Amino acid sequence: MSIFSSLFGRLSLIIVLVSVLSVAVLFAMTDWIVRTETQAQIARSVDTDIAGLADIYISGGPAELRQRMADRLELQSPGDARYYMLASPNGTMITGNIKYWPKLSAENSETGHIKLPDGKEVFARTTQLNPDLKLLVGRDTAGQAALLGRIRTAFLLAGILLVLMFFIIGYYSTLRLRNRIGTLNDAFRKIGAGNLTTTIPVDRPGDELDELAQHSNAMIKRLAALIAAHRDISDHTAHELRTPLTHLDNRLVAAMRQSEDDSHLETLGRARQDIRDIIAMLDSLLDIASSRAQKGDRAGLSECDVTEIASEIAELFSESAEDLGIDFSTDIASGVMMMANPAHLQRILSNLLDNALKYTPRGGAVELILRPGPIITVRDNGPGIPEHMRDRIFERFVRIDGNGAKGHGLGLALSQALAERNGLIIRCHDAQPGALFEIRPERSD
Repeated sequence: MSIFSSLFGRLSLIIVLVSVLSVAVLFAMTDWIVRTETQAQIARSVDTDIAGLADIYISGGPAELRQRMADRLELQSPGDARYYMLASPNGTMITGNIKYWPKLSAENSETGHIKLPDGKEVFARTTQLNPDLKLLVGRDTAGQAALLGRIRTAFLLAGILLVLMFFIIGYYSTLRLRNRIGTLNDAFRKIGAGNLTTTIPVDRPGDELDELAQHSNAMIKRLAALIAAHRDISDHTAHELRTPLTHLDNRLVAAMRQSEDDSHLETLGRARQDIRDIIAMLDSLLDIASSRAQKGDRAGLSECDVTEIASEIAELFSESAEDLGIDFSTDIASGVMMMANPAHLQRILSNLLDNALKYTPRGGAVELILRPGPIITVRDNGPGIPEHMRDRIFERFVRIDGNGAKGHGLGLALSQALAERNGLIIRCHDAQPGALFEIRPERSD
């Protein structure tokens, strides 16, 4: 499974992205504040220095100004590089440690960053002392750059540690959450497979997942009780119906033994057949209910040879087809296996082939095809099934009118229920002419 297809993988990724974004925003704000503040400090220092030198010029004249500039250059510390230039109106240096006048207007006391020949960047301010003298004072910005570099390094290291910490916390938190959700999913898979004795473990009662587990356990117990009650009612109802019907059949047999009237015996025989039909209908209804209740339950299923089952069923129906004057052909692939109940597959195929032979007129054709998948096709060239009935025929007691066939309309409903019990599904299509019933795995439908 890809990390992006997992809720917990995406959650861990979101935590990392949020932490990276938070560190980036915090760094940008800090960088801006430090850059702005240090720039303001440098500007204030330059303004103070240039104002002091202007006062010296006013009080002591050019000679005093040059002396004080020389003193300041001599006494400056390595970490606080200062730059001065006293120049003539055309920019020729009179004194100082800058040789060329930059493109800054002394008349307007212009400020700006200038780059020296050695590559250093200096923040400077200029001023016009008199028509024949102009002054420049500057400060090296290397200290600001070094401070910002240290801040960047600190933020990079702290950011890496912070993101790593968030990732570890997020990873183990989501791993823990994923394991707990996985436990819930495993339990629900077992329940979906029909194991209603499964209980969901509760780690530490109190949080939302444990509350969900407790409610789920209560629901499972209630569901198991309802299913058990339903089965009890079904079994009890079947027993209560079969018993009087059996007694009634026995009375009819006794009455037939005492009667010699042929019409009377015929009527009693039809009554016995009706009783057998009712019992058969009851059995089919119970089988349908049982199969649908066990849908998704893998218990009772085993690896079976679909090829062998289809071949045996085909052999049984070939003689019936011959008696009915119907051409019965098969195309059965070898080695087709699947997890299923063999008896269910036999009953499904028997019902479909029985219907195909029942509705196909003499001289018609019926075909049984098996392909890996498995995909089983039963096709006939009879009257077919109207489009609006192709889904309804799988409902209980639904029959196509006007075909003259006997029955209660439960054969296809039972076949569909048995197919779903084994992870299959049956679909009806138009064979042009006739009907085509296709059985295939439900997941590929």
